[in-house]
Amino acid sequence: METRRAAYIILGLLAAIYLVVNLALPRIGHGFITTYVVQPIIWGGLIFFILRLPRLQPAGKWQLRQDLPKLALMIGGFQVFCLVIGGLFCGFGKSPYSFTPQGILINLIFAGTALVAMELSRAYIINSFSKRHTILILAVVAVLFTMLSLPLGRFMGLGEPLAAVTFLGGDGIPLLAENLLACLLAFLGGPMAAIAYRGVLEAFEWFCPILPDLSWGIKALLGTIVPAVGFLAVQSLSSGRLRIARRERRVRGESSIVAWTVAGIAGLALLWFSLGLLPFYPSTVAGGSMSPALNLGDMVIVAKTSPDTIKESDIIEFRQGEMMVIHRVIEIRETEGSKFFITKGDANDNPDIAPVSPEQVKGRVMLNVPRLGWVTLFFRSG
Repeated sequence: METRRAAYIILGLLAAIYLVVNLALPRIGHGFITTYVVQPIIWGGLIFFILRLPRLQPAGKWQLRQDLPKLALMIGGFQVFCLVIGGLFCGFGKSPYSFTPQGILINLIFAGTALVAMELSRAYIINSFSKRHTILILAVVAVLFTMLSLPLGRFMGLGEPLAAVTFLGGDGIPLLAENLLACLLAFLGGPMAAIAYRGVLEAFEWFCPILPDLSWGIKALLGTIVPAVGFLAVQSLSSGRLRIARRERRVRGESSIVAWTVAGIAGLALLWFSLGLLPFYPSTVAGGSMSPALNLGDMVIVAKTSPDTIKESDIIEFRQGEMMVIHRVIEIRETEGSKFFITKGDANDNPDIAPVSPEQVKGRVMLNVPRLGWVTLFFRSG
């Protein structure tokens, strides 16, 4: 009962700190003192309070607790690697943070105190309540810490549907996936495992001079899939026993969890791929004008590309009125500083009547999968 009472106090302190940081301090001002002095002092006070509480043992065995921080570092490093790969497609931007020796030290104190305080709080709360209904506790704590990770102002501007979708996809869902993994790490390995994982991500964000400038779709995909894969890796390391729901799950039940997790990852990736939120997307050949290169019912993979990179003989997809057309570029013309593409179907005798402007171009065909599009054509036909 004492540990649960302490956990409730920690929850209250977290809520109070969130309100102070997002409401009280901004009214005083956004100066150096309120941001880089007062906030680290507040987080440091929470760290001091938690370290004075009775220590709680994580659910994992001793050897697992020794190995989890190493695995957490690897998962965090892999997530950073995937973000960099995403940046190769979407581009990079300059970091907004200072990289002078003084600036690095100040940012280290600012971000480090918040990180340690949050993970100490997470581990104590989870291991105080997780003897029963562990799945529910992990989910609730993950949602709570996701909300605490987002500035209050982000919730105020969600009136527009597009803004809400962008917010949930680009920030909310990835943060929730990250917090779910951090909760599992804290449950099995204590605060050090969660600090190891989130510390890598924080260090990349705060101390890398260039950062990937990802679209919200790419950010949502990478920020969801990598933590999910990490979740499975942690489960595998724990010998297939997550010790959830009275810590007596059988292998069949756990295999079901793995199967549903993998299916969820695949489904999410397929959804993002189908909606065109990635740098490439599928499209179906609905006619025979490109035969024999592309036939009716083929599915092509179209890569979003700048019109400036398109060359003669490339096959492009472009919008023509309400229709999407896939034809080959046979000539590129420039008149009065404007570029136009002359296109033609390989099976047609004459070029298309209307030239294609760069604004009409959706992308360049990179791959053809024969006959796979027949399923789409079947459903389109009603």
